[in-house]
Amino acid sequence: MSTVAVVGAGLTGLTAGLRLACAGYRQLLFERYPRPGGLVRVLTVGGERLEAFYHHLFTSDHDYVRLASELGLSGAIQWLPSRMGIWTAGRLWDFGTPQSLLRFRPLPPVAKLRFALSTLLLQHRSDPEPFEHVRASDWLRRHQGERAWQAVWRPLLVQKFGSQAEEVAMVWLWCKLRLRGTSRSRSGLGERLGYMQGSFDRLVTALETRLRNAGAGLELGEAVRRIERLEPSGGTTIATFGERRPRFRVHTRHARHDVDAVVVAAPVGEYLELAGSLLTPDERERLGQLQSTGALCTVLELDRSLTKYYWLNVADIEMPFGGLIEHTNLVPRERYGGRHVLYISNYMFTGDPLFSAPRATLLDRYLPALARINPRFDRSWVLDVHHFRAESAQPVVTCGYRDLIPGHRSSVPGLYLASMAQIYPEDRGQSYAVAHGEQVARCVIQDLNAASG
Repeated sequence: MSTVAVVGAGLTGLTAGLRLACAGYRQLLFERYPRPGGLVRVLTVGGERLEAFYHHLFTSDHDYVRLASELGLSGAIQWLPSRMGIWTAGRLWDFGTPQSLLRFRPLPPVAKLRFALSTLLLQHRSDPEPFEHVRASDWLRRHQGERAWQAVWRPLLVQKFGSQAEEVAMVWLWCKLRLRGTSRSRSGLGERLGYMQGSFDRLVTALETRLRNAGAGLELGEAVRRIERLEPSGGTTIATFGERRPRFRVHTRHARHDVDAVVVAAPVGEYLELAGSLLTPDERERLGQLQSTGALCTVLELDRSLTKYYWLNVADIEMPFGGLIEHTNLVPRERYGGRHVLYISNYMFTGDPLFSAPRATLLDRYLPALARINPRFDRSWVLDVHHFRAESAQPVVTCGYRDLIPGHRSSVPGLYLASMAQIYPEDRGQSYAVAHGEQVARCVIQDLNAASG
């Protein structure tokens, strides 16, 4: 029986492990943190589990819903109405519906018409190709005008991508708007977003249980240090599956594990650190061009609501964060002991001093900004604070990005990559993580079957 190592027990790694286990392969899953789940890690608020990084589903997230059904959790997903707002021009506005656009005074009537027509165009175009080699900044200025660019899109892109805001390809924004429009139209009831009662960690726990029952070895709290290619006797490097099955040695802090194939379900940077020496110079160069920003997510437990919105875009480059997600405006606060849950979302490159700043420094910057959004806000509203970082959270999709994306198979037979950077054009998301886990597992199964045949 072949043994496959999966490095990273986020949703992609867990799903890949499940499919490989179902196909009869022995599993070793390595996760540097004490719990699996990756960005679906959880904390507890008012006795209820809650994601450290905000999560929801769109009605188009079929892969996730299908897996949840397979694991007996489809009934746990609730589809809930959401409300979106935007902070720009020094105040709050409803946003995201035709009615709200009519009342959106930062844009004059002609600009509103251009905004509406071009957004409808984007939502009804199914081919990404026209948007792949044009910058979002150029497309938006041309189709929506300078007013819409300055009032809405430029500050949002700066908050998301910093110095790279002007270089982001239009395909990234096209996919975001199309996805949001799909979630709104398919429900027939305005936008509905999905949330799993008891947190999305329930699916992670179900995957972990299935894997353990299948005999998989889950090495939690065990970071992989290096992936080494073993050579057969005589010192000749194995070239293909057909000649002889390749073997790898996975080094952790405490042990070495010899396996037949390795799936790295982790960010590209980690893949290069662990296995970059095995790749061709061309592969390393291309992978090195894939950028991503990190994410800071501060979770506030409040004794009252900050705004009426679930999702509040902050289109103001003077503000110290880019979004506020008030979770208890989607999920009733009674589930969290009556506490209101507010996520403060902030994307930046990890070299930004703010990324590694202590929590107290962040709060000193964040809380006055919250008072700008709601002048009644006071520090006394804050009952508890939780702070989380992720070094790789948002791929930076620039023009020609498709040409840089590697396939799941590397040039080294038996070595595979399943990373957020490969999700294109849909961008990151739980459902895409599930889909990529299944895709990479199919590659491994096909190759191992071919080798054994």
